[in-house]
Amino acid sequence: MNGKLIKKGKQYGFTLILFLMGFGSWNAFGFQGSENPRKPLKVKGEWPEYALQVSEVVITFEDTVGVTHHISRLLRADGSPEGYVSHIETPVCTDTLCALMDIRMYWTLAGTYWAYDTIPTKPLTKNDHIEFDEKDYEKLHELLQDEQSILRRRHKDDLFEKEEKRVSQVVDAVTGATSKEVKEAVVEGAVYSSYTIYHLVHSQLAAVIREDLKNNLLTSLGDRLLYSNKIDERIFFIKELPPDELRSRIDPIIETIPEAVPRDRLYILKKMPSDLWNLDHVQVAIAEKSSNLDIHSLSYFLNQLKGAKSINPESLRYLSQIITTYSVNQLRSYLSLLEKTPGILSDAQILAAIQQAASDPDYPFSAYLKSFLNKQGIDLKQ
Repeated sequence: MNGKLIKKGKQYGFTLILFLMGFGSWNAFGFQGSENPRKPLKVKGEWPEYALQVSEVVITFEDTVGVTHHISRLLRADGSPEGYVSHIETPVCTDTLCALMDIRMYWTLAGTYWAYDTIPTKPLTKNDHIEFDEKDYEKLHELLQDEQSILRRRHKDDLFEKEEKRVSQVVDAVTGATSKEVKEAVVEGAVYSSYTIYHLVHSQLAAVIREDLKNNLLTSLGDRLLYSNKIDERIFFIKELPPDELRSRIDPIIETIPEAVPRDRLYILKKMPSDLWNLDHVQVAIAEKSSNLDIHSLSYFLNQLKGAKSINPESLRYLSQIITTYSVNQLRSYLSLLEKTPGILSDAQILAAIQQAASDPDYPFSAYLKSFLNKQGIDLKQ
């Protein structure tokens, strides 16, 4: 994390709650009042219908260019946290082509982008102070939702082509033409704005928010995060959970696996204690979701089954439904599981799936399945 943390947060039970009042004035933290703040302009997922309040500032952070940011918690009526919010006012250009960015940003409890809103009478602007239109606001929202955007791996100096220059028609300034690699990801005419807010949201401010959650809220929130409707909050909780404590929460954790991105699916599977793979309900629950697993997670699951003391037949039935999607190594693993389970080839559903795939002339591994059936003394005919 770059930048400097100036003020740390406190336990939410001791946070001073500021009830926002009307639309007539701004409070000390830059928020125009309302006991139930308006729904932001752009929201990822759902916005709560119940009343929300804004806490006192719990994090004060100075970023890498010396701008100080104040972050508050977004609270439910009972004082428990719902997310984080900050009124961001920051320079985005190195010249006079664009104005300060003035925007209200919201994060989930896990420090992931949730929503943004404009400030009344202060629309976002591009080069030459041209105001954003609806497509520009939607493009910014699309960018902020992409945690793996090309901007994440780019330095500010790499945003523009070195050779090409564009002269402003309004102010006396010159800027480079947008790099072709970056152009599709950013708001047209707002490259610096896109880059600056992206890195604040996903890097510098996100990091201090996660630290606040981990140090001040995680214990008091208990399992609420695990049952959150926001997948990032569930993943954060699972990652912070000691491996031994996964056992008592394994059912909701398994439900999270297919909804997670591939790297997090594999992380969860690898974190599960080895003895859990011997449990029938764990095998069956994950096998039932096997069609939603990526190639790496599925391979890991098959390998864990190979090491289990026994394999539940129902899990093998679920796995038979996706036999034509297996890589050759996954197919070998699945067939080895069948060989390990006495009498399983008398199961009509499993046998039919194998025979159908073996009989398909377009299936690339049909010869492998024919050889398997022949080895087992089973006719190819269905």
